[in-house]
Amino acid sequence: MITKEETLDNLKKELLRIGTTNQSDYDLFKRKGQVYSTTICRRLKLSWPRIVEQTGLKDLKKT
Repeated sequence: MITKEETLDNLKKELLRIGTTNQSDYDLFKRKGQVYSTTICRRLKLSWPRIVEQTGLKDLKKT
Protein backbone atom coordinates (compact mmCIF):
# COMPACT_ATOMS: atom_id res chain seq x y z
CA MET A 1 0.00 0.00 0.00
CA ILE A 2 1.30 3.43 -0.92
CA THR A 3 1.86 5.81 2.01
CA LYS A 4 0.36 9.28 2.41
CA GLU A 5 3.82 10.81 1.90
CA GLU A 6 4.37 8.85 -1.32
CA THR A 7 0.94 9.88 -2.58
CA LEU A 8 1.65 13.55 -1.87
CA ASP A 9 5.12 13.33 -3.46
CA ASN A 10 3.75 11.69 -6.61
CA LEU A 11 0.96 14.27 -6.80
CA LYS A 12 3.39 17.16 -6.36
CA LYS A 13 5.56 15.90 -9.22
CA GLU A 14 2.53 15.52 -11.47
CA LEU A 15 1.16 18.98 -10.61
CA LEU A 16 4.54 20.54 -11.36
CA ARG A 17 4.68 18.68 -14.68
CA ILE A 18 1.18 19.87 -15.60
CA GLY A 19 1.80 23.40 -14.33
CA THR A 20 -1.40 23.87 -12.36
CA THR A 21 -3.01 22.79 -9.10
CA ASN A 22 -6.50 22.95 -10.60
CA GLN A 23 -8.35 19.72 -9.86
CA SER A 24 -10.11 19.39 -13.21
CA ASP A 25 -6.88 20.15 -15.12
CA TYR A 26 -5.10 17.46 -13.09
CA ASP A 27 -7.78 14.91 -14.03
CA LEU A 28 -7.63 15.98 -17.67
CA PHE A 29 -3.82 16.04 -18.09
CA LYS A 30 -2.60 13.42 -15.61
CA ARG A 31 -0.34 10.71 -16.96
CA LYS A 32 -1.72 7.28 -17.69
CA GLY A 33 -1.59 5.22 -14.52
CA GLN A 34 -2.12 8.17 -12.17
CA VAL A 35 -5.27 7.99 -10.07
CA TYR A 36 -8.04 10.56 -10.34
CA SER A 37 -8.22 13.45 -7.89
CA THR A 38 -11.38 12.08 -6.30
CA THR A 39 -9.53 8.85 -5.49
CA ILE A 40 -6.72 10.81 -3.84
CA CYS A 41 -9.26 12.84 -1.83
CA ARG A 42 -11.05 9.70 -0.71
CA ARG A 43 -7.84 7.87 0.27
CA LEU A 44 -6.45 10.83 2.25
CA LYS A 45 -9.87 11.91 3.56
CA LEU A 46 -9.14 15.52 2.65
CA SER A 47 -10.47 18.10 0.23
CA TRP A 48 -8.47 18.91 -2.92
CA PRO A 49 -7.36 22.36 -1.63
CA ARG A 50 -6.07 20.77 1.62
CA ILE A 51 -4.21 18.09 -0.34
CA VAL A 52 -2.59 20.70 -2.60
CA GLU A 53 -1.64 22.68 0.50
CA GLN A 54 0.03 19.59 1.96
CA THR A 55 2.15 19.15 -1.18
CA GLY A 56 3.68 22.53 -0.35
CA LEU A 57 2.64 24.06 -3.66
CA LYS A 58 0.96 27.42 -4.05
CA ASP A 59 -1.61 27.90 -6.79
CA LEU A 60 0.17 27.19 -10.05
CA LYS A 61 -1.33 28.85 -13.09
CA LYS A 62 -1.43 27.05 -16.43
CA THR A 63 0.19 29.26 -19.05
